Amino acid sequence: MFMSRTLFSTRAGRLSLWLGGAALAFLMFVRITRELIEGDVGAMDSAILLAVAKKRTPWLTIAAVDVTALGSVTLVVLFSAFTLVVLLVLRDRISALQLLAASAGAGILTLVTKNIIERVRPEEAQQLIVVSGFSYPSGHSVSTSALYLTIAIIAGRHVQHSGARVAIFLAVSAVLVMVAASRVYLGVHYATDVVSGISLGAAWALLLAGCFTLVGDRGSS
Repeated sequence: MFMSRTLFSTRAGRLSLWLGGAALAFLMFVRITRELIEGDVGAMDSAILLAVAKKRTPWLTIAAVDVTALGSVTLVVLFSAFTLVVLLVLRDRISALQLLAASAGAGILTLVTKNIIERVRPEEAQQLIVVSGFSYPSGHSVSTSALYLTIAIIAGRHVQHSGARVAIFLAVSAVLVMVAASRVYLGVHYATDVVSGISLGAAWALLLAGCFTLVGDRGSS
């Protein structure tokens, strides 16, 4: 009886963590989007973009181009495919489905939101790479946030050492920040584009974590 209560408490705690985090991340995305629509962030975005553009140097530009590739479709698909193969080898079908859902959802959320908001790309500073489509939210930020965070969550289930789990999440957080910063540095996104993208991607990844926690618990009961 005591063990059952402990397990229930642990599951409820995980579920509260994932869903609570998802709610907070989505509320941040909603707030940024509302302020964008109301015209409250334009001046700040322009100021940040111009300030960052003034810091450009040849070596930083090379580094930014390399870092931003971590959020490209090619690398995200490759990382996801590799992780999917590993999960299938481990016979972790639930996690494999979670990864596929994160990938599909990130793409759909990005496409739908971009076409609803229709924010044009920055023009205040020179764009250092060729891009197309609307600016808000940053697709790189949404995809890296949703997929890499999902991979970290899944990896956490297979890693027993708490220190290793922390290291994984810190590494993923660092990648998210670097990719987001690179998009602003390269002049293809405003700061609110990347912050909202991270928020939306994180909300989706955390929501899936909560949902698949329930699925996993039911499957093991």
